[in-house]
Amino acid sequence: MSEYQYYEWQTLERPLTSTEQKSVNGLSSHIDVTSSQAIVTYEWGDFKHDPINVLAKYFDAHLYLANWGTRRLALRFPKGLLDTVAIETYCDEDHTILKTIDDVQVLEFEMDEEEGFDEWIDERGLLSTLGRLRDDILQGDYRALYLAWIKAISLESGYYDEDEDDPENFFNDHEPPIPVGLKQLTPLLKTFIDFFKIDPFLVSAAAELSPSLSPAQQADFAPLITRLTREECEEFLLKVVNSEPGAVAALRKKLLSFKKPQAIPQSNPRTLGELLKIAERLRKAESKRQAGEKRKKHVAEMQELAKREIQTWQDVERTLESGYTARSYDDATALLEKLYQLAEFQGTQNNFNARLKSLAERYKARTALIGRWKKKGWI
Repeated sequence: MSEYQYYEWQTLERPLTSTEQKSVNGLSSHIDVTSSQAIVTYEWGDFKHDPINVLAKYFDAHLYLANWGTRRLALRFPKGLLDTVAIETYCDEDHTILKTIDDVQVLEFEMDEEEGFDEWIDERGLLSTLGRLRDDILQGDYRALYLAWIKAISLESGYYDEDEDDPENFFNDHEPPIPVGLKQLTPLLKTFIDFFKIDPFLVSAAAELSPSLSPAQQADFAPLITRLTREECEEFLLKVVNSEPGAVAALRKKLLSFKKPQAIPQSNPRTLGELLKIAERLRKAESKRQAGEKRKKHVAEMQELAKREIQTWQDVERTLESGYTARSYDDATALLEKLYQLAEFQGTQNNFNARLKSLAERYKARTALIGRWKKKGWI
């Protein structure tokens, strides 16, 4: 299998200058650059520069994926706008990392699946969606951070043995603060979940104790703007019209500082082991539900087929008499497969075996047909 790597960067607040475009264009002979985006793909080569440093210098969002199992989303923030202490509670050394580079901060999500990714993914346009998480995080919505954390524990759990008596065991570690609204995932967060292949049952387990997102928790900026002084209004307006990086985010942060913090009820944090067990319970319940639905559907199909059993046997013979083609053999065998299932459902296998033996004797010269039935184990 050939290697495939996809790199993309985007600006979200301002276009690149012509000088910046020229500099970015010189990073690779494979790169396509516009005033707001850069894309480079490789099938046998590799990007010769640190993509995170490229992000920090020129862009606001970065996406990377490789078909051997690595996926990365990184977001750049002007230094001083993030609540570093709150965000670092969701970080670790390998999967979610917050780092400072010169006068910016970069929040990086990176997940590695050992088995790789076999499914085709349309990466074009993904960053335009996922990049919007930047604004959510700036406004204190840490659902993506929590979702990245549960993905990380699902990856790490396979490397540890569960020992409930060991207080330092991985499974006895506790979850970080549960953000509001995990039961009310936005299309953006669902895209994040799909991109990183986060276990939906682990998401459901995490959401069980997540407070619901109320309209009051969604900021209404109109009354807050009136609390800015004239000097502050002019200062922020000048930054916005000059497309200063982080100007809008800084204005939002200032406005939100006028709001009285709303108390968010917090339950006792669960251990990693408890979360994983809840997810497994939910998975088994869903599997049982699906099995029950499948059984109901099968019963209904068999009851309907029983009404047409005689006609279906006649259809088998009519199909075989129609010719010596592979199509007729396949169609007849498909009908027999349904009759075989009906015999199992009704407990009439002896009758099925007898009728099939009669057909096999009649058409024994058709080796291709008999071969199909032997593969089924019917004769």
